[in-house]
Order: sequence, then C-alpha cells, then structure tokens
Amino acid sequence: MLKTLKRTVRVESDFLNEWKYCVLREVEEYQKKIVNEMIEIILSEALLTTRKKLHERFYSDYKEKYPFLPSRVIEGAYVVAGRIVKSFRERKKEGLTRKDKPEYKKVLITIPNMINWKFNNVSVSVLTHKGWVDIPLRFTKQFIHYLYEGWMVSQELKLRLVGRKVHLWLTFEKEVESKEGNYISIDVNENNVTLAVFESFKLKELRRYEIGLGKLVINYSIRREEITKEHSTKDEVVKKKLRKLRERERKLDILRKTVKRITDLARSLKAKVVVGKFSSRSKGKMEGNKTAKLRHRIHQWGVIKFVDMLKTQAIDVDEVSESYTSSINPFDGEKLKKRKQIVEKVIKVFNPYLMTGSAHEGGGIKVLKVNARYLEGDEVLLERDSIAPLNIARKVDGRVLVFPSTSPNDLRVNVYDPLRGVPVAELEVIKSKEKLRHG
Repeated sequence: MLKTLKRTVRVESDFLNEWKYCVLREVEEYQKKIVNEMIEIILSEALLTTRKKLHERFYSDYKEKYPFLPSRVIEGAYVVAGRIVKSFRERKKEGLTRKDKPEYKKVLITIPNMINWKFNNVSVSVLTHKGWVDIPLRFTKQFIHYLYEGWMVSQELKLRLVGRKVHLWLTFEKEVESKEGNYISIDVNENNVTLAVFESFKLKELRRYEIGLGKLVINYSIRREEITKEHSTKDEVVKKKLRKLRERERKLDILRKTVKRITDLARSLKAKVVVGKFSSRSKGKMEGNKTAKLRHRIHQWGVIKFVDMLKTQAIDVDEVSESYTSSINPFDGEKLKKRKQIVEKVIKVFNPYLMTGSAHEGGGIKVLKVNARYLEGDEVLLERDSIAPLNIARKVDGRVLVFPSTSPNDLRVNVYDPLRGVPVAELEVIKSKEKLRHG
C-alpha cells in the first residue's frame, strides 16, 4: 500500500540586492491588501472556503483589477484568505476569538503551483509583476537530506521577507510503502516510550525505551536552583554556569536516538506508525490546577517535539486520540481501577559495553531503574504503560489482535536502553494480585 508523504522544510536565502528586495516587498504589500479585502467579503457574504468557490468569486474580479500581477499571486491570496477564515470560524465556535473578524498582518507570500516559480536545487525563481526574481538558497543538513534522498518538490511555495533575507517554505513529497496489518503503536510517557509491534494484525513484540526525560528535568531543575540561589540570573557568572548545563542538547539527543530506533524498525517492517495526538493546548489543560513543580515537568515534557521529529522521517505516521488508552483492559475492554495504582520498582545492573561488543572501552557497570505501574482489573494487575499502545493500535484498526501466540499471562515488555539500542530488562504486562515481584 503506497502513501504519499509531505514534509515542509524552511530554508533561508542569502542577502538580497536592493532591486530584488523592493520587488518582493511590493508583492507582499499587494497580497496583504488583497487578502484582507477577501476576508471581509467571505465573512460578509458567508461564502464557503473551498478553493473552487473562492476561485469563482474572486479570480476574474481581481485579475481585472490587478492585470499586471501574475495570476498565481491572486490565486495564492484567495487560498490564504480561505484558510484564515476557516480557522477563524472553527475558533469562534469554540469561543476562542475576541474579534469580529481576523486580520492578515504577518504576510506569507503564497504561490500555489509551479507555473509561476521554479526550483533548480540551488535557488528559487519567482515570477513577479517586474519579471523573474532569483533567490539563492543557503543549504542546511535537513534541506540536503530531502534534496538527495528521493524526495520531490511539491507545488506550493511560501516565502516571507525577514530583513534583507527571505525565509522560504518548500514542501517535499515521497511515496512510501507500508504493508497492511503492520503497525507500530507508540505511547509516549514522561520517562519512557513504549511500542507495540504488529505484523499481519498480530502482536509480535512489546518494546520500551527508557528515556528518563522526567528524571532529567527534575535533576536539572534542582541544579538550576542551586546555581541561582542568592544570585541574580542576570549575573554573567550565573549565566555562564546555566549555559554549561546543556539541558536542551541532552534531551534532544535522547529524543533523536529514540526516533532513529523507531524509524529503522518501521522501515524494516514497512509498518505504519501510530502515536497519540498532542497539542500545546492539551498540554496547557494538563497544567491547570497543578503545583508549580508538576506544571514545570508537564511543560518540559518532550512529547510534542518527539511527534514532530517522527513526522519529519520518511515513514507513514498517523495520530489518534490517547484518551483512556492506559486505563482500559485491551483483552476484554473493561475499565481498570485508576485509583488503585501499584508501583513496582525494578533495578537492573548491566554492562552496556559488553552488550554492544565494545568491552575494551571499559566504563564500568550501569544501573537502570524502572518503575512498573500496575492498575487493578477484576482478577489481575495490568502494567498501564504497556497496555496503552495496544489500545492505540485497536483505535486505528479493529482487526489487530492484542493476544500474542502464547498465553496473555506470559506477555512481556522488553526494556531497551535508547542510547545503545540494547535490551536490558524484561517486565511482565499481566501479573496476579498476589505476585508483586518480577522473576
């Protein structure tokens, strides 16, 4: 089953000469004026925001009014106006707007197809009312990745003037193959990322990467308090010490390596990746009525960044609601008792250098601490972080079977070290109420 993936990359241009800058500034002013006029007409006439209806209403009138402008500038204007009005109407239904109408201030010149612009790998040429304007591009690692790994440039171009430079948004497309019934469902938690791997609709493996971001956030918070105690954060010495902490770099490194493990697994199985849907708004709701420390932990939770990083990969990623996935028994659909959570601490001692075949490097013994959180069902306890990806997979396709080939009571989740990609421990997913220790 083939699916076309779309990924948008932001690229920066070199400095523009005065003529190029003035021409693009004029196009920007024209589009700003036209879009604001179109927004008023769409709202006053209660028009639908479909592209066909907007073309019928605006194209001929504005082509006659601005005959010197390229046709795709006008087409891009009503596309932008339609998107703004559609978003405004949705937010108004939810009571999130304070104005009677939206206003187009931060202009993003939009050209919807490649008739009026060209791409030749090193520059973008845009047709304007004063001829073609060539914009030389600055290369980044991400841009090179899409350019030379089988991705094709899509039709739509967006650009914005920032000083004497241009920021361009290029959309790339690529066809990827996924086998029907092959899924990798993911549950992202504060300290771990748990995967359920399905082949031909049957559960093959439960895998957990113990990323430990929650513990990292707490430790860095304590360290910052120690550094800033009785000192101002404006102090140069304090600033230098805070910069040396490198919290952001460490968190991004862990997320990148975890994403790479999942991407390699998805490509090898030609599987569709399913992950919980999150937004800044949902995180904001979670932060409500919480203590300052808990709000900080939720705010620093890297789930949105993790999903965004997954979406940049050449794999099929689908987002679904995560509601109640960790509190429903995937085997019978019964609700678990959330208030009766039992936490079991598992400590595993291992030598990662022996496991990765580099024993000569030494480095000593590592200690892995894992918290297994169990919820009570009718007769058994179920590990909530392990059942969540099973329920997520069933939301996407009801044909998947969460039963492994053996008895459900023998179901295990393999705990991996994300930095080295090796299994270091094994946890029981289903446990009897009398048995509270792992064998």
